[in-house]
Amino acid sequence: MKHPYNPRVLQCMRFRRVEDIGSAPRIVMDYEFDFCVECDRTMWLENECHKIEKGCFVIRKPGQKVFSRGRFDCYMLTLDFTNRSPSAHYSRNTATQMQEPFETELWDALPSVFKPAHYDDYVQIFEDLLSINEMDINENGKTVFLVNHLLHLVTADAYADICFAKVHENSPIQEVCAYIKKHYSEKITLDALADVAHLNKNYLVRQFKKVFGVSPIAYLIKIRMDYAKKLLSESSAPIKTVAAECGYTDAAFFNTYFKKTYSVSPAAYRRMQQIDTKQSREM
Repeated sequence: MKHPYNPRVLQCMRFRRVEDIGSAPRIVMDYEFDFCVECDRTMWLENECHKIEKGCFVIRKPGQKVFSRGRFDCYMLTLDFTNRSPSAHYSRNTATQMQEPFETELWDALPSVFKPAHYDDYVQIFEDLLSINEMDINENGKTVFLVNHLLHLVTADAYADICFAKVHENSPIQEVCAYIKKHYSEKITLDALADVAHLNKNYLVRQFKKVFGVSPIAYLIKIRMDYAKKLLSESSAPIKTVAAECGYTDAAFFNTYFKKTYSVSPAAYRRMQQIDTKQSREM
């Protein structure tokens, strides 16, 4: 394959299934990428069972057998790396010509399902792709940039996931990660994390970045912000309570930091989620 990062878009869409039903088994004809916004789904891919939840990225390749069951709301992107012209009425379920798969050590090592670190970046890329007129998507120079950005991000995040899986379960880095996930609602300092790992804090930061691409404190903030979004979406707790449960004793600081991270205030984010939930129920 001459151009691994210059594919043509066969289909790009956001698809929601609100019923808990199963799909018929099918053979994958092209390269399919799904990014799950909301999901409670079980997928069987080549006889391997995967539990798909919010934030999961799914990669399917030509020739694989797949079927699934459950509810989901996800972005769906189908790509062709052989540069054949896409059909005006392309559908994964009705495609009849199987794309010739390409083999590289890089792509063969990618997992079928993983949870990337850059949730908001993926959402933005897919939303930008969807903003392009479907009929002109392969003629728009912005598409090339967005697809390249997505594929490089997928590769980087997947390998970060693989690297973390290879870290020994009793390693200092994993101990720090587990400590953060358990105690994120408490006051945590870099000195405290260094004590957990029994490492010099500067060395800890360097090793942590090798695995996660961010510092331990940045990872802590991400965990807190992810939990904040969950609480805002799924509860009616006051913002002050949400802030406290995420480790912030100062609600004003929490508001400022949340807005800096997501460009909306916690209250505005909650309203947006309530509107999305209501629209999904009405579909």
